[in-house]
Amino acid sequence: MIDKNYLLDKITEEQILNILQKHGATPHGLIKPNEIWFKTICHNGNSHKLCYYRETKTFYCYTNCGQMSLFSFIMHLKNFTFLESIEYLAKEIGVSNRKGFNQFTYHINNDIAKIDSYIDLRKRNKKSIENLPSIETHILKYFENNVFYQGWIDEGISIPTMEEFKILWYEIEKHVIIPHYNSVGELVGIRRRSLQEKDKNNKYMPEIIEGHLFTHSLGLNLYGLDKHLSGIVKTKKVVIVESEKSVLLAHEFYKDDAFVIATCGFNISNWQRDTLLNLGIEEVMLGFDKDFNENDFADTNENDIEYQKYQRYIKRIYSIAHKFSAYCRTYVIWDCMDLLGYKDSPFDKGKEVLETLMKNKIEITTE
Repeated sequence: MIDKNYLLDKITEEQILNILQKHGATPHGLIKPNEIWFKTICHNGNSHKLCYYRETKTFYCYTNCGQMSLFSFIMHLKNFTFLESIEYLAKEIGVSNRKGFNQFTYHINNDIAKIDSYIDLRKRNKKSIENLPSIETHILKYFENNVFYQGWIDEGISIPTMEEFKILWYEIEKHVIIPHYNSVGELVGIRRRSLQEKDKNNKYMPEIIEGHLFTHSLGLNLYGLDKHLSGIVKTKKVVIVESEKSVLLAHEFYKDDAFVIATCGFNISNWQRDTLLNLGIEEVMLGFDKDFNENDFADTNENDIEYQKYQRYIKRIYSIAHKFSAYCRTYVIWDCMDLLGYKDSPFDKGKEVLETLMKNKIEITTE
């Protein structure tokens, strides 16, 4: 795919005006130093209240659509996804992939590039599945719907929030039941948080009911997207976390305005990336759990085993960030102030700590 920032820099005002004219819009009234006004073709309107801002190459529709980047304008105009808008603009101005994303790859650390190449090579051999099959919801009647895990309540997740996400209880196994839904609210999998000592190293796993494993491909879904879709679309932002619990805490803090989803692992699949990009996101924040404290390695020998594990952890975060950095602004929520404990999510110490960390997030670029 073409790098969106490269494409935005490459496209000229003349080319943008040609695209507008091709769709029936010519400048209306006086062309100002930073403004050109058009008919509101973004929503098939007849008024002349669509303004193109020449310095930033952005649009504002004063009757319906509001603020739009060049890409979101094309999405409105052509009913395209975000990725389709990039492909359309690239074709219109004659930019190929060789002059886009690939020209930036040499700026990436060689170790990270090798990781990305290995992941891509490995995934090519796997069958691509567009959508997960849904599960009949009657299976959830197997569990209790009026018992809630006190540990989560103590950590700040209220019963109404757990009810909102349909969190249930499996008394026989002492499991917190976490149903997984796709973006349109269809049940696609059932996971559990075990409270049993024997499961202390595998607390989060697919649930088994009468010998049937209710698993699903985690890389083909995003936990919480059904609840936080409106917040993501409205803000054009998303925070990606590891666990379902962090999504519940985000909902507790911000309700329907939250823009947080979970991958349920220290990974981002291409399917998850493309799904988010298709929503028109312009900013991604990675909020993974704190597996290491950087202050512990201030005077460590480079041959130390734990230090090498820490370096692999850092490289993995960069590799994941690299999946997004060519297409939108990408940040890592990083605890450089030692506000979190070991294995904590950025959401685990409350809203105030979270917002402090977000204000100090670190931007990752391809350069």
